[in-house]
Order: sequence, then structure tokens, then C-alpha cells
Amino acid sequence: LVEGGLLLGLALALYMAYRLFFGKKEDEPAVQEEEQLEDPEDESLIPMKIFYGTQTGTAEDFASDLSKQAKHSGFKPEIVNIEDYDHEAELSNETFAVFLMATYGEGEATDSAAEFDTWMSDTSNEISLEGLKFCVFALGNKQYEKFCDMGKRTDENLVRLGASRLLPVGLGDDDDAIEDDFVSWKEKFFAMTKVKFGTSSDGKDMKFEPNWTVNVMSPNESRNSRYVSGYHPPPSTKDNIELAKVCSNIELRQDTKGGSSRQIDFEISSSSLSYITADNLGICPRNDHKTAARLCKHLGVPPAAVFECEAKDGQLTGIPSKCSAMDAMLWHLDINNAPKKRFLNLISEFATDEKEAELLKKLASPAGKQDYEKMVIGARMTMPRLFETFPSLKRHRDKDFHFPELQPNPKRSRSGVTFETFLEICPKLQPRYYTIASSSKAQPDKISILMSVVEDGVCTHFLQGLRENHDSAPIFVRPSSFRLPKQISTPILMIGPGTGLAPFVGFVQEFQLLKESKDLSEWEGEKVLYFGCRRRDEDFLHRERLQNAKKCGVINQLHTAFSREQKNKIYVQHLMRKTKNAEEIYRMLKKGGYVYVCGATAMGREVKSAVVNVFSEMEKVSLAEAAKIVDKMAEPGGTYIQELW
Repeated sequence: LVEGGLLLGLALALYMAYRLFFGKKEDEPAVQEEEQLEDPEDESLIPMKIFYGTQTGTAEDFASDLSKQAKHSGFKPEIVNIEDYDHEAELSNETFAVFLMATYGEGEATDSAAEFDTWMSDTSNEISLEGLKFCVFALGNKQYEKFCDMGKRTDENLVRLGASRLLPVGLGDDDDAIEDDFVSWKEKFFAMTKVKFGTSSDGKDMKFEPNWTVNVMSPNESRNSRYVSGYHPPPSTKDNIELAKVCSNIELRQDTKGGSSRQIDFEISSSSLSYITADNLGICPRNDHKTAARLCKHLGVPPAAVFECEAKDGQLTGIPSKCSAMDAMLWHLDINNAPKKRFLNLISEFATDEKEAELLKKLASPAGKQDYEKMVIGARMTMPRLFETFPSLKRHRDKDFHFPELQPNPKRSRSGVTFETFLEICPKLQPRYYTIASSSKAQPDKISILMSVVEDGVCTHFLQGLRENHDSAPIFVRPSSFRLPKQISTPILMIGPGTGLAPFVGFVQEFQLLKESKDLSEWEGEKVLYFGCRRRDEDFLHRERLQNAKKCGVINQLHTAFSREQKNKIYVQHLMRKTKNAEEIYRMLKKGGYVYVCGATAMGREVKSAVVNVFSEMEKVSLAEAAKIVDKMAEPGGTYIQELW
């Protein structure tokens, strides 16, 4: 027994030793299996791509909203800028996608979606999208003739390539209440996903969940950070933005009582920038210092405080990764425009006063449309005024840059809006675009633009205050649809009232240069310009230049409409309908002439109607038949080209 007990004890000791030295390694596979079971990417979630094509940032904001709600609805969403997506290689592998597509101008794709649109619209494209289910929400403005055309075109092309449409295309009108349109569409979207995918959420708005990591430095850290104040491009930009010095900033009106219209010239000889006549110039505007300082005060952040930020999910923030609070307010946050409903809904969560929180939520709802129009749009509310109207949103830090202990409202999740939160949810300041008003052949080292100073206009007030040979502005160049015909003899019809004259100033410069270089006694091909303004002695922009161009034969005809010089207002479209002018227009276009129209959307519609009327009368056909002729001319790559806003 003793001997057996010794053997048993020895066996037990050996077993324990084995467990001590080798048991851990033996258990490792089991631990690994357990870790594999805890994969953070839950396979039960439904993959969902959210593509957006945007020009002003609205589609991107909508994509963020949809993504956050989809996460609570059983989806695994991924937001993708369509510009960054390899659609040729990857789209056929997707199973469920949402396309939020904005329309730019008259039915065109935004700059970021142009390549995707061209590829999708190519009828020789043989890709099959039979495995893809999709929905489209189109963003547009009913002021334009081809309302939401990019979104509609995307929807049609997806179906043509075999994809399955789960919802009729949603339409958002920026001229009315695009946010309400999107909310209404989301309700339909999540109701559909319940049926199609068995998801649980009804798509109600979720509470704000921060996605950014923001580290605000202390005063000492900020001073020692070696941060250089000024404009710094955000990591999200793909444009070649450079600072260009203003070499000229002149008033163009004869009388400024009714407003101001200016020409700004930028020196680019020392930069890498270049352009082609009638390209678009992008300008990154700056908010005014007083408004920026007021908002810093309301958020309790010292203007000189430096911070670092990044998005947790790897998305680009639209803010430089290192920036000061003041520079963020000046250059990167949209603080002067009226707060959008989406923003009011998000920020309501942080109001410490329950009544203020409820009013903010009401303003953000479709039911509060009239109140929103009156209190926000009609009152021209800015971000600082929002905090002054709803003071419980304010947040205060002490002199050492720390929050004092606050007694939070038990009914509210937070106490005031922090700078870090505001930085993430505030809409980002977007570039403004101007058609270049100079010829790249006549002045390759200088870019000119025309602009009218708009009341409360962030960019125009910024430009108006720039000092010659002293101040600079962040600018970049983008191509436009305006391109002169290759043949110098091609007839050219130009219609540009007001600052819509801009591209034609460049055209006239180029015509003059070509005429002189060709040493022609008579200018080849008809060049006809229609210009309109209020009065010839008030706002006739570049009057002497245009009159001299006509006198010297650089342009054949200069037709001017002065709308306020007689009892009945006369605009450029009225001049175009006159018999002699109509005959001239018809003759030019039948020779393969080009029509260029630049200016306001309403003017563009009327001008197009006038051209339709010309064809109807000259060819003795119905207006419907004439419209088909002009619409054919206006197709991409055609001879009827518009840049309207």
C-alpha cells in the first residue's frame, strides 16, 4: 500500500509538473480558437457600400447620417467617395449599395463623379451587375432644367447593367427643403430594408457618437508646438492648392450705389499653377475674424489653442491634422451660413435647457419647416448667433483651460457643446468657383476673375478686402466645359449678362491675340456677344474693352440690354428674339456655330427658350420639334454649352 501510495504520489507530481511547464502551450490553440470566435467583424451584419458624389459636401454629410443609422439596423456600412473607388474592377463584386449623387450645373456630374458617370453611361460597357441590389438618392436644384439628372442617370445605368433597384430614385431639392426630402427618403429606405433584409431598426435618428479623436493642447503645449498660423490644406483635398498673391483688385462698376462688381487678378508665375482659357478657379474663402473669435468664446476654447485630430475609422476629416482653433474657424468650418437641420438635430442633444433642446429638435424636423424658415433662414442665423439664441449650448473653460465641474441636467446626456464635438459636426467650409476671366495665351502668368459682392457672402467679402501686392489667397484650377472651337473660322455666339461676362472677357483677349498674330485684315468667323446689365452708366462691366473690341473687329457684334433704362425691362433674351438678331443667330448656328451661355439659371432657361424660338420660326417647325434640335446641340460634347449658377 505504501509502495502503491508512493507510485500514485509520484504520478501526480509528474502530472502537475507537466501541466506547469507544458500545459500553457497545449492550451494555446484553444485560446486562439476562442479569439477567432470573437472576430470584431460580425459575420451576421449585412455589407453595405454608401457611395457619394458631391460638389458642396451635402451628399457626404448625408452619407455619414445614413451610415450611422445603418450601423444600428444590422448593416456593416462603408462610406466611399466615388472618386476614390475602382468601379471598373470592384463594382461587380458588390451586393448592396446606396448611391448619393449630386448634380452639378445642367445635368452634369460633380467633379468627383465625372469619371464614374462617363464609364457608367458608356453603352459599350459590357460589365454585369446582376448581383448588385441598390438604391439611389439624387441631389439637385429645381432651378436647373435637368433637375437631379446625375442621380436619375445613375439609377437608369445601374438597371441597364443588370443591377436590381430596391427603391424608386429619391429626389432632393436644394431650392426648397433637401434635408426634409432626405429624411422622408430614409424612412422609406429603412422600411424597405426591414422587408428585404429583415433588419430591426426603423431608421430613427441616433444619438451623436464621436468618430474623431481630438487632442486640444494646453496653452504651454500650444506655444511649444511650432504651429504656423495660416491656411493649411485639409488631407481630404485632391486639388493642387497654392497661395497666390493678389496683383490687382479693381472696381468695375461706374456707380457703386447699387453694389460692387470687381475684377481680382492673381499672380501665378512663381507657382506650379497653370490654366486654360475659361477654366474654373477654385478659391478657399476665409471667415471674418470677429465671427471666428465669438464662436471660440462660446465654445470656451482659446483662439490660439492648437489641436491634433484624426478620424477613428480612417475617414478623412476635412480639417488639417494639426491646426489652431482660430484657423479652424477661419478657414475650415462653415460658421457664417445658416445651420442645417441635420446640425440642429445633432446639437440639440447637448443643450442643458430642456426647452431649448426641444425647440432645436422641432426646428430640425419636417413639422418645424415654417419655424426653421423664420428663425434660421429668415433671421440669417450664423453659428455664433445660434449659441446666443440657445445659450445652454455654450461651454466655458477656466483660465487653465479646464472645464469647471458642471451639474449636468439629468434629462440631458451632456452639458454644453465641447469644441471637440463642434469641430466634428460643424459643416466644413467649401471652396467657391469662378469662371476664369482671362486668356491663358494672352496672360499665362496671371489669372483674372469677376465677382459681384454679395451681402453676407463669405467669399466675396473675403476677396473684396484683399490688398493689392500684399495679400494672398489659397486657389486652385479645375477644368470647365467651356472650350473654344479648334477652327478659328467657327462662328461663336456668347451670352453673358452681369458677371456671366467672365469667360467672354478671356475669349475676347484670346481673339485679339489670335487676330494680331494672324495679321488678318478681316476677322475670320462671326463672333457675336450679348451682354446685359441694369444701366450703361451704372454696371456696364468692361465697357471700354468691349466697345473697343467691336470697333477693332475682334468681335463682329455687341448686343447690349440695359434692363432699367426704360419702363419695360429688356433682357438679353428679348434682344435675341428680334428678327434681325434671330436671323443672325440662325445663320451662325446652321454653319456649325457654338453657343456659350454663362450666368444665372433663370437667364439660362430664357436664353435657351429664345434659341428654340429662333429655330421654330426660321425652320417653320413646332416649338417641340425646335426644342429637340437645341437639346441635341446641348448634349455632352455638343455646340450649346452652359455654365449656370
